[in-house]
Amino acid sequence: MTRERGTRMTKRVRWPLLLAVMALVAAACGGNGNAETATTSADAATATTAGDTTPPTTLPPEAGCFTEVEEDALIVFSGWGDETEQQIYRDSITRFNEICPAVTVDYQPIPADFQVKLKASMAGGTAPDAFYVDDQLMTAFGPTGQLLALDDAMAAAGTSRDDFIPTLLTIFTQDGATYALPKDWGTLGLVYLPAAFAAAGIDEPTADWTWDDLAAASQTIADNTEFAGFCQNADWARFAPWAFGNGGSFTSDDFKTATLDTPEVKAAATFILEMMNSGALVEAAGVGAGWCGEAIGKELVGLTYEGGWMVNFLQNDFPDVEWKAVPLPTGPVGQADIIFTNGIGVNAATKYPLAATAFTVYVTGAANQGEIVATGFAYSTHPEQIDLVVNENDAAIAIGGTWALSKVNYWGPNTGRVNEAVNQALARIYLDDQTVDEAFAQAQAEAQTALDEAGG
Repeated sequence: MTRERGTRMTKRVRWPLLLAVMALVAAACGGNGNAETATTSADAATATTAGDTTPPTTLPPEAGCFTEVEEDALIVFSGWGDETEQQIYRDSITRFNEICPAVTVDYQPIPADFQVKLKASMAGGTAPDAFYVDDQLMTAFGPTGQLLALDDAMAAAGTSRDDFIPTLLTIFTQDGATYALPKDWGTLGLVYLPAAFAAAGIDEPTADWTWDDLAAASQTIADNTEFAGFCQNADWARFAPWAFGNGGSFTSDDFKTATLDTPEVKAAATFILEMMNSGALVEAAGVGAGWCGEAIGKELVGLTYEGGWMVNFLQNDFPDVEWKAVPLPTGPVGQADIIFTNGIGVNAATKYPLAATAFTVYVTGAANQGEIVATGFAYSTHPEQIDLVVNENDAAIAIGGTWALSKVNYWGPNTGRVNEAVNQALARIYLDDQTVDEAFAQAQAEAQTALDEAGG
């Protein structure tokens, strides 16, 4: 899904003013292990480009689907995700088949190395008919014509871009056309252990906390309890809300100019460095954890920035740990968060474009999104369903998606390289290899090179 532990995500909350707020931010995920492949036939594995090239007969909507599809269509659908996410999409396929029985969907999840394997299958002509699309795959397949523009088929199916939270479409839009539909999204919140605050004898965080409140509490916990204070790795995603909340950004709004070597960004990094130097901030590895969410689960740190994925992660892996979440602390300029999203797109070479698009429209549509949201797995990409979040912690995390300073993780076709420049700058600062000024001057040059190359 989009909920990232380092860039995955997603869920739901009560925001009656979401549409108005999203209009202000309209400038707006992986896993390890062996791929688990669903049972499939040889024909299904090569359904995209191989076999008879005769156009299939189509069936009108009255023949058994909400839109026109090809007769006897067999499409392959792939995405990443653990077993929980895979089950979400197996159930989605079952619901789709109830209203579109003429289409057979062969689900082939690829939990590991999804982008690498998908690019290889695309080059070999054996790629799935429909598949997850992130910013990397949009960059790889959008400009090359390997993704199908969905707008005409969306219109035929009675849906449009207006049905979705506007910000989420940013990544998937090229020259005004839509090449994927957002399947979920997520943000970060301040996740903490009440036990750490009780041990330190201080009040728990509130929704109106500031950076100074966070730093003071983290220091008190670190100095007076067995818990470490605030956990944050050298990670662009966790750093982003700090930069945005101080009025900074990674790039200009048109993605042409890097903006990392600015007073706003460097002041945010300096604040974090001062917390590290005082002992208030630690990295996950420093306390024996693989990531900061795990450090919370193991009750090693008092607080951290993590996303809605913590709900299921802690419930499954650390069910006895009491934890809470509140919105991220407010920065000097205002409240800010980072928004993650992924989509589902259609292979332009598919033999069954109508069926593949019908599936994509249904899975990302309001009816199916409502069912997914009810599981607690992901936030709906439809604004009218934001009200569906019931978990109090999850709702607190998700609210950051409504803030005016929040930004979608997208900086143009070379987004990954811009983010990596931030990662490396933070790593050099954490290791005391460079000053903040030196690290972000280098990051600025690296990011600008990536943006220049993306611009052609």
